[in-house]
Amino acid sequence: MAEAAARAWGVPGAEWHRYDLSRPIGRFALAAFEKRLGGRLPEEYRQWITTVADGGAGPIHGLLPLAFEPLYIEVDYSADFPFSADHPCLGAEEESPECERDTLLISQGMTVVTDEGCCRYNILVLRGPAAGQVWWYWSERAMALPIRHPETGAPVTFLDWYDLWLTRAAGDGKPIGSFEGFC
Repeated sequence: MAEAAARAWGVPGAEWHRYDLSRPIGRFALAAFEKRLGGRLPEEYRQWITTVADGGAGPIHGLLPLAFEPLYIEVDYSADFPFSADHPCLGAEEESPECERDTLLISQGMTVVTDEGCCRYNILVLRGPAAGQVWWYWSERAMALPIRHPETGAPVTFLDWYDLWLTRAAGDGKPIGSFEGFC
């Protein structure tokens, strides 16, 4: 049934997550991660993964579980994400010293929430001035930009981001941000 809905709605990635949600994270796993983080997760995301789901239906290939690290991304959870909406990471030439430096900076204080394929991700900032915001990250170019709300232009929080995807999935809105994928 979910596959038929995915075809009917034309929602990219639905064939992977099939609109199923994973179980919420357990309290011991959450406590262990927050100890590793050195603080609490952003409240919206914390509430989501403890009461709704730790992965499953969502943009592109679906939501990834907390602390999922794609190949080639080693996240430093104990450091702050150093960028802000006013000062994003605009990218660098692949394999340049700037690209290597920025890749290390981007992988601080964040978690990957979706994998778009082709080295493109949506990340949730966990620490630093942009904590709680969802950003688009292209690892090949070390580019990280906040995803902005189409009406307000403000950086989106986790629940804003998920709501925008639900609106798109229901066919009530235009494609949002990078939800259409690139590959």
